[in-house]
Amino acid sequence: MPPISNSWPDVNASLNALEPEYADRITSMVDFIRPRTADIESYASSLHPTKCSCKIITDNYTWGQSFAVFEIVFSDGLSWIMRFGMRPMDAYFNTAEQLERKILNEVAALRLVRERTTIPVPHVIAFHPIPSPNNPLGPSFPAFVLMTAMTGATIEERGICTSGGGDPLQGDESKRPILMQYLRDIADLHVQLSRITFDSIGSFVLGENGTVSVGPGADYGLGPFSSAKEYFRLQADAYEMLAEVDAPEGNDPTARQKRQFVASLWRAAIMPLLDERDDKGPFPMRHGDLHNENILVDESGHIVGVLDWDCAGTVPWEAFAVPTFEVSGDFVDLGYGSRDERLAVHNAFNAALREAQDAPIPPSGRTLAELHNSNAGHVAAYLAYWMFSMACDYDHTGRALHTIMGLPDDMDLAFQKYVDGRARGREGGIAVSAY
Repeated sequence: MPPISNSWPDVNASLNALEPEYADRITSMVDFIRPRTADIESYASSLHPTKCSCKIITDNYTWGQSFAVFEIVFSDGLSWIMRFGMRPMDAYFNTAEQLERKILNEVAALRLVRERTTIPVPHVIAFHPIPSPNNPLGPSFPAFVLMTAMTGATIEERGICTSGGGDPLQGDESKRPILMQYLRDIADLHVQLSRITFDSIGSFVLGENGTVSVGPGADYGLGPFSSAKEYFRLQADAYEMLAEVDAPEGNDPTARQKRQFVASLWRAAIMPLLDERDDKGPFPMRHGDLHNENILVDESGHIVGVLDWDCAGTVPWEAFAVPTFEVSGDFVDLGYGSRDERLAVHNAFNAALREAQDAPIPPSGRTLAELHNSNAGHVAAYLAYWMFSMACDYDHTGRALHTIMGLPDDMDLAFQKYVDGRARGREGGIAVSAY
């Protein structure tokens, strides 16, 4: 069997697509690993059931925001995956403390999933969450996680495009059964995770005796939270801070004010949508980074592996409502791809949720299908994803929020009223929001 890493994206093309400072984080890690492969291979062999020899592949590798990822191939054909924590991107992201929380969170999340569900996930072989003299690879090595590899292909590699706005089948109706199997399996995954609940909102902590509890969020160490309102208020605060961050303004001198306006819309939209009956939990477990590149399927579209659980945690039911943006159609016509096709995928997934058996019902009585099909779920999960990834953009997220809120003014007129209101508030020493 050829190495799994043979199917990973082309290294040079992927590196060339990055800004130089980001590419250097990756290549510097590879430069560190290459002269130390014997240490890694010796350690991995010592953990193999029959202690057979292995080789770490350093020509084909991949990465995410936090980890550089390598394949280790054993002489008996077995493959493991080793993820090394990369240096910080800045003073706030990928710090040693954050990496430690992410690694412990992923290990704990995978334990929960393996023990309480049938979702196919990797098995953790070993981990060391901090650089330290006790690192089994040596004191100079970074934090790492070693786990079993999973084989399969992404749904896009099966010829189905779920991440764009057009026809996911690309005109090939013979692929529809594959898409429907994929959606049914995501619905089943969603239902299974909804059965794993805790009394607070946050990321997972692994105790010394192997017990799993909820602690601060893995990303920034905030929480845990005892109520949904508390969680969403902090999220709204974060979007307002994001809107203030310097970003290329291009030819639009009002770009920052537009980001601030969109952040204010999100806060104004989400708070009335929260159901008091679900405010205190219990709160369900969410993957946190579920998209087609983290889901492996077989030729029939059946899910055979779900990867990258370092963003997992418990969330309010509204934030849980949409497991991945790929299964939520735009509720409003934004000219973003084909709305009809996005709604077709949304509706097919929603039908699979309605058919699911024994799905938990939160205290409010809303079913998973109702939550997925609600404005609350759209704002709290789908649009929250775009708020962060698209930095409070005016034309996609802003217009969606404006339409969902049913505001009487044209979007651009509403924005101008917001600007005028802030100007009047500053003159009077008071910060004024239009909503």
